[in-house]
Order: sequence, then C-alpha cells, then structure tokens
Amino acid sequence: MRSVRGAAAGIAAVGLLIGGCGFGSSQLGAAAFVDGTEIPLEQVHGQLMTVLAKEGPQVRAQLEAAHQLDDLSRKIVTVRIRHQLLEIAARRAGLTVDQFRVNRLIKEVGGAEAASKGTIFDANSYRQRAKDKLLMAALGRAVLRNSAVTVDYTTADTRTAAKQRVEELSQAGSTRARQSIDADVRAGKDAELGKRIAAADDPIFATTPAFGVAEGTVVAFQLEDTKPWVIMVVKNRTNRGAQPSEHALPIDQIDPAVLEAIGLRQLAQVGEELGVRLSPRYGVWDPISLQVVSDENETGGFVAPLRAAPRT
Repeated sequence: MRSVRGAAAGIAAVGLLIGGCGFGSSQLGAAAFVDGTEIPLEQVHGQLMTVLAKEGPQVRAQLEAAHQLDDLSRKIVTVRIRHQLLEIAARRAGLTVDQFRVNRLIKEVGGAEAASKGTIFDANSYRQRAKDKLLMAALGRAVLRNSAVTVDYTTADTRTAAKQRVEELSQAGSTRARQSIDADVRAGKDAELGKRIAAADDPIFATTPAFGVAEGTVVAFQLEDTKPWVIMVVKNRTNRGAQPSEHALPIDQIDPAVLEAIGLRQLAQVGEELGVRLSPRYGVWDPISLQVVSDENETGGFVAPLRAAPRT
C-alpha cells in the first residue's frame, strides 16, 4: 500500500458526525449524552473552573485573550465522553485495571500533581485519567493480538474530492464501488483491491479509521496533513484470531502511546452503536476521532455506510 503503509502519523483520526440535535428544553442542563447517560453542564463547568484556578490567573488571562476557553471546554467534554465510552468497551472486553498499576503509573510520571500541571486535570482527577490510559492500552493490546481488516482503497488530492468520493462509493453499492476502485487501479492511481492488514503487522495503521469502523463502511481520512486523502471501503473486519506475519513486533516493544491510540480507536464503534449526543453549544461530536470540534469543517474526514446495492 503505497501511501498507506508505514505512515508514521497514522494516529491522526477522522470521521462522520453525530450532531448536537435532539436537545429539548428538558435537556438544557446537559453537555452530552452517551447511551442515554447524561454528562451535566455543571460538571464540565466545574472542571473548567478547577483547571483555571489550578493554573493561576496569568494562564486564565492568556486563555481569555486568545479566546481559547471554548476550546478548553470542548477538551473537557471530549475526555468525559471518551471515559463513558471506554467504560462500556472495557466491560464488554472483560478488561480491568487494578489500583497497583494505577499507582505505579502515577509514580512513573512524577506524581499526580506534577503530571496534571498544564492539563485539564488536577491532582484528584488525574487518577481517573491514569486508569483510562491503562484501559485504552489494554484495548490496544487486544486489537493487536486479534484484529485484521481487508479493504479496497483509492486516493484523492483534496478534502472536497474525498468527501465526494465517499458519497459516490456509498451510493454505488458494494459491487459498483469495487468496480470504481478497480478502474483507479487499472488507471495506475494509488489504489488497491483486497488489501489485508493485520493490526500486529502495522500498529500505526491500526490507529487509523480503518480499524475504527464496522465492515461495510466507506471512510476517508489523511495519514498526514500533507498526504493525499485515503478513501477506503472496509470489506471485512475480524476481531478474532488474526495471524500476524513473522516480522510483527512483540507487543511489549510497541510505544504505549500507540497502544493507547489503537485502544481509543475502538471506542468509535461503541459510540456509533449506542449513540453520542452533544449540546450544540460545544459544536459537533466526531465519533471516530472521538473529539468535540467547533463545526463540521473541523472534522478529519468522512464516513458513510456502503449500500448492499446501488440506489435505483
């Protein structure tokens, strides 16, 4: 895979939007809902005030002058939504983290107070942050042991072209979408049919949306800001018994940040299945990159279901 294999910036994530619709007058006190569970506005505001008090008046003044308080609030909501999704994903996978491991991680980073400086956490909330990091890494390890995807892919030069191609392939249906990409292959474009990637063979690629959507999905994203857009039809996804090649790195040699990014990617399908609703005051929710962004133009890419047959 020419522009896909070995892309060191594959941790960058993309996706389709579930917008902030569906908020009635009875839900105005909510920042978001995950599977019907409310994340209250007062919790988000309370954490924002705690962060500003912790960092001091000079930092607050700088954030206000740069109009970045909204960005900070979006980061807080993002982390809270991710936490809710992670709890569900970890429970389904039967994963837990004991307090000894949490304590050890906190000690390794110099203590909760030091580690929380300059972040949206304080010393008290950093313990939950540490636990979530360990759980996401555990999810990442499970993916590396078991997961693989088979994709047809092509490329586009611009965001607009990538969006159009996703729409075209989605509407075309399975057979015609494959024929369309095959035409790109025969024309000598950066495209390929039936590319199978085991997560263990390419951990960086396992952080991309190809490993965060269900099979029968069309997804477009960039591996790096300067790279062409990749448009993939995820034909098959297995989460059991995928066999890596003999060249795969041992899991204990993989950067923990990559393991966390792989685990984070797994929260996307949980959010898609159970539903994430965001208050419009924060912007929109991108469930594959799993972050709150100010508007649709800030999302990293596009996703659409692949029709079994073309629309007639």
